Amino acid sequence: MNAPRFFTDAPCSAGALVDLGAEDTNHATRVLRLHDGDALVVINDGVAWDATLRGSDSRQPRAELTGRRDEQGGELPVATTVIQAITKGTKFDDVVEKTVELGARRIVPAMCERSYAQAGDAKIERWRRIARAAAQQSRRRYIPVITAAAPWAHALALVRPTIVAYEDAPAGSFAQAVRESGNAREIALAVGPEGGLAPADVEAARAARCALVSLGPTILRTETAAAAMLAALASTAGWW
Repeated sequence: MNAPRFFTDAPCSAGALVDLGAEDTNHATRVLRLHDGDALVVINDGVAWDATLRGSDSRQPRAELTGRRDEQGGELPVATTVIQAITKGTKFDDVVEKTVELGARRIVPAMCERSYAQAGDAKIERWRRIARAAAQQSRRRYIPVITAAAPWAHALALVRPTIVAYEDAPAGSFAQAVRESGNAREIALAVGPEGGLAPADVEAARAARCALVSLGPTILRTETAAAAMLAALASTAGWW
């Protein structure tokens, strides 16, 4: 059985005692029911450490670090940003969870012409908590960044190349866009809102020299498209 994983911002070194924080402590002792001596993995800035739980019956249990792990997996070879139009209800929660599981390094909530929902501080913080939990569950080495909401055109300017899902793009255009990205060290995948991209959104993508691509013969829901793009990117690029 794999040891449970926890992220920390605390300095790490062999023998150090690391506070897991209130939320992770509750998860470790009350949900996972870990006890003194149980094995953990603690991760700081992409570096994983073997650790042992100490003081599980106290108010402030800690992880005692025993040594660095030789761990290179858990991340895609290219830093991938997901630009996702803000959705209604809790659909964005699902986008965050699934794209983090699939390897996204950054998620940008975007405001399109047909976006009807807002992304205030409370939502951003909830999405960051979801991203952290998904990163722990999927054995990631980094917690993906959830940025503040940005206008669609501004979000498209963050990364080159950027691939935009567009239902009127020709078949086969996604694979072509991935091939044309070459040896890029960073790539962005962008998805519009529930009602699809408005003409102004499409023009913004063209003005930013984004690749407008088809995701196949069917129309995907906005909360499905980003995960589908990430999976297709990993497969087309040969990362899987």
